[in-house]
This record gives sequence, structure tokens and C-alpha cells, in this order.
Amino acid sequence: MIGLTVFVLLCGGVSAASHWYRYFYTSVSGVSDFPQFVAVGYLDDKELNYYDSWKKEMEPRHRVMELAADAEFSDSESYRTWTQRLLGWEQIGKVNIQTALSRTNQSAGIHTVQTMYGCELRDDGSTRGFYQDGWDGKDYINFDKENMVWVTPVSWGEITKNKWDQDKAYNQGWKGYLEGTCIEWLKKYLKLGERELRPVAPSVSFTRRGDSNRLSCVTTGFYPQAIEVTLRRDGVSLDESHFDGILPNHDGTYQTHKWTDIDPADQAKFSCEVDHSGLKEKMVVFYERKSDSLLPIIVGVLVVAVLLIIAVIVGVVIYKKKAGEKTGYNPAKTSDRGESSSNSSANA
Repeated sequence: MIGLTVFVLLCGGVSAASHWYRYFYTSVSGVSDFPQFVAVGYLDDKELNYYDSWKKEMEPRHRVMELAADAEFSDSESYRTWTQRLLGWEQIGKVNIQTALSRTNQSAGIHTVQTMYGCELRDDGSTRGFYQDGWDGKDYINFDKENMVWVTPVSWGEITKNKWDQDKAYNQGWKGYLEGTCIEWLKKYLKLGERELRPVAPSVSFTRRGDSNRLSCVTTGFYPQAIEVTLRRDGVSLDESHFDGILPNHDGTYQTHKWTDIDPADQAKFSCEVDHSGLKEKMVVFYERKSDSLLPIIVGVLVVAVLLIIAVIVGVVIYKKKAGEKTGYNPAKTSDRGESSSNSSANA
């Protein structure tokens, strides 16, 4: 439950026209069946590495990290160095929870401190860096790297803001990482993982079960997950359509359903318009009613069946006619054959 909350609050959507390199740190108190600290690294929506306070070891989670082994992690010592850094963050998380509890006048219980930092590289070459902290699912403080100051939306965060604003070296360090180091590694990871991160075009189709009034546009097999799906009736967007969200497939691609209720007697043209980075242009698929689509097949089958029946009847007639005609031969009656035999014997 907590893990899902963390992802929804901090991860958000990923633009189809940009790439992201991000880390998520989560410190938790008051929960026994969840690690007190979890750190996860992401390249776009792909998990790169993972660490938690139970395992106490950073683990690669994607082939991109294996490909980058020679570049970033030349030996196991580098992995141990990263693990030591995350052990330090684990302790910082514990302190931050106690600090937040004190400043918000709260007692012990289930609480979370969340940190997200990273960078974005857009298709036009522009970049963006960010660092933000959250407390119990709400914004706590974030870094304005352009002005080299910290911003907080809560009054009890002013103490931290004033303290960090005075630490020029700390702020310059984060600015340098977000604008330089982070972007450099993002580009390297994108180059190494070009094949795995290449956009995959979606497959689009309409479904309607039996006599159900629900018409669904099923879009599946696409990557990355950013996608726009629009249901239309006679070319006009349906505002009353419903969206089931974007769900993962087993192969790393995604799927989504968008649906609406229709009147079976409605003869309007329904279409599904899909826009995705894996497509050269928008894809439009039209709904074909079963009765209309099956009519040509049914007519064709009936025509073939009638022709076969006629062919069989003609064949039988011809066969019987030929069987009853044998040229130059008239079969004798049984009595004639008997008399002829008697006469022949008498003459002999």
C-alpha cells in the first residue's frame, strides 16, 4: 500500500517527448512489514536499481545497468560505494522523520518522508533538474536551482529552508549534479538502452461483448506508456467516455481501455483515435457492427451452397439419362429368350 502511494505521488506521468533519470527515496516509520528505507532508480519508467534497509545492498534491476557496468561500475567496489551512500541516506531518513514529527507536533505512528531528484531531457534538447521532499504524501520542500534557494509551502518548513539557503556549497553541489552529471548519465543510459527503450506502436481494436451496450477501444502492446486515446461519434469527441488507466503487460509494454455506452440502434460511426510516439501519425480505427461485417460472408456462403445443390441435381439427372441409353442394343424379354432356346434344341 505504501509502495503504491509513493509511486503515485512522486512518479507521475512521463511525457512521450522527453526522457527522465530519477531516484526515489522513501523512509517509513510505524510499519513492521515494510522496509524502513527504500531507494529505487528509474530510467523513464524502467526500474534501474533497487536498495532497501532489509537487504542493505544495491541491486541492478535492468539490462541497461549491466551494459553500463564497464562505464559506471567497473568492479564490485563501486557497488559497495553506492551501498554505503544509501546506508547514509537511510540514517538521514530516520532523522528527518523525527524532525518532522517534532515540528508538526505529531506523535509516533505511520509516517513517511519521500525524496525525489533527477533530470529530464526533452526532444528539443532542453533539460530540467529537480529535487523535492514530501512529508506524509504532501509537498514539504523543493530546490529552486535557478535562484539557488529552497521553497516550502508549509510554515514549519521555514526552519529547514533558512538553514539550507545558507549552505552555498551544498546548493552548488546539487545544482552541478542536476544540470551536469545527471544529464550526462541520462544520455549514456539512453544510448546503452536504445534498443530496450525504442518506442513500440500500439495495436488498436474495438470490442463489444454480445448484446452489451458497452463499446470499448482496446489499445495494447505500446511503449512508452504516454499515450492519448480519444473516442469519437461521427467525428465528435465523446466527453462521456470512460478511461480505465494504463496497465502494464507481462512483456514490458502497456495496455489501456477506453469505453462508452451506446444505443445498439444508433447508426452513427464510432471511431477510436490514438496518438503515440511509436506511430508516424495518429491512428484511427472505426467500429464495424457485427451484422454489417458478417452480411457479405453469409450471402457468399448461401450463394455457394445454392450453386452446389444445383450442380448435384444436374449431375444426377445426366447420370440417370446416360445409364438408361445404350446404343444398338435392345434387351430381350425373359420369355423370348426361353422360346428361342427351345426352338434351337428342336432343330438340332
